[in-house]
Amino acid sequence: MPRTFVAIVFVVAGCAAPATPPVVERSVVSDAQTVDYVVSKGDTLYSIAWRFDKDYLRLARLNGITPPFLLLPGQHLRLHGAARTAEPKARPRKSAPRPAARVASVRQWRWPTDGRIARGFGNGNKGIDFELERGSTVLAAAAGEVVYAGGGLRGYRSLVIIKHDSHYLSAYSLNHEIAVREGQRIKLGGLLAKVARPVGLHFEIRRDGNPVNPGRLIGG
Repeated sequence: MPRTFVAIVFVVAGCAAPATPPVVERSVVSDAQTVDYVVSKGDTLYSIAWRFDKDYLRLARLNGITPPFLLLPGQHLRLHGAARTAEPKARPRKSAPRPAARVASVRQWRWPTDGRIARGFGNGNKGIDFELERGSTVLAAAAGEVVYAGGGLRGYRSLVIIKHDSHYLSAYSLNHEIAVREGQRIKLGGLLAKVARPVGLHFEIRRDGNPVNPGRLIGG
């Protein structure tokens, strides 16, 4: 009789319900797949696109944003997926600034500085790094419009992004104050900064969001 009792207990235990599978919160998974960045104060569409190696026009279409590409702090932007057909519901309360003037195609480029090249393009570097001496100037590599002037990339205090046409952007990162503001039109060789101490400059040119070797455009 004791043996029978033990056998019954064993069978019942063996027939117990399997462990409950882990529960996946699908809404969270969906959000993680579609909402990739939350806009912070000071962000622009151009700076976000630059940070994540995206073409700003594709990023705008992806999120249903139209010119002048206004963003709100806390707004969620997708970096991947299919383009939206409508703009986000949130609207800035302040009146929108005038649309940016159309920029002609780039006809001439120049180096942004005469400083020594510390690291060239390639091997993981998306641009060119310069060493600037005290009194050096940082100049616009081509004519265009300043579409971002603010906090810099990791390791740099300031970042300036210039839109030259619908394809080309250039960027200048350095640990120094800058002399331009967003929305400012600037000529070829226009002053971006004059350094009061030795600093480094990271310079990039991108076409449709992709890094381009500046030497191929500027030469010399």
